[in-house]
Amino acid sequence: MRFNVYGLLSILLLFVVWGLYAAYIDNTFILPKPVMVLERVLELLQEPNTYLIIMRSFTRLLIAIASASIIAIILGLLAGAYKQFSEFLQPLVTSLRTLPVASIIVILLILVSRGTAIYVITFLMIFPVLYESSKQGVLNIDPSIKHALALDPHRRLQILMFISLPLAFPYIKTGFLQSIGLGFKVLVMAEFIAQTPTSIGKALYDGSIIAVQYDSVFAWTLIIILIVTVIEKGVHKISLNR
Repeated sequence: MRFNVYGLLSILLLFVVWGLYAAYIDNTFILPKPVMVLERVLELLQEPNTYLIIMRSFTRLLIAIASASIIAIILGLLAGAYKQFSEFLQPLVTSLRTLPVASIIVILLILVSRGTAIYVITFLMIFPVLYESSKQGVLNIDPSIKHALALDPHRRLQILMFISLPLAFPYIKTGFLQSIGLGFKVLVMAEFIAQTPTSIGKALYDGSIIAVQYDSVFAWTLIIILIVTVIEKGVHKISLNR
């Protein structure tokens, strides 16, 4: 209860600061007031096309996260178990982690089609997070368990899949939760730059560039925050019930 109360107070404070600053600027074209944005959110939620846009973007995110999770978890488990393999992958993972998002989006839009680039961009940004969480999960397994497992070197694959993976799951879950928010932000940015049809990014592009309706931009931003929050809460609750 304490967390919920303080969380609501934090949100209320943000809206109060937003409202005061909007009143100070006194130009709804530049900074819409919170009431205007909330009204626009309600309008969007009443439009069937809004749910189609959300579903399309969410489907793209799921595909990118699913593919990144499979590859990153497998490689992360191997990197945690074998130091040489970890050293081999480290330059690649470090490069992906330090790449500027905007530049990699532009590069991939040049090299591949716009439809493909969105998935590749999101994959590349999510991969390091899931890889490191999987790797750290294996590295932080109790040493006594590691010594016991080392006595049976003939079943390394089974050990990784049925022992190391469950023990590393808390770390993987944390990485997965982090990747949802990161993945959504990167995906929407890629959709914005690529102007992907029927997407949240395109809706933001239309609101900020085409129609110049900043209340729509703020409204879609609130919807994105709400979606990511609901997804993260859902994933966390499901993992706790397992």
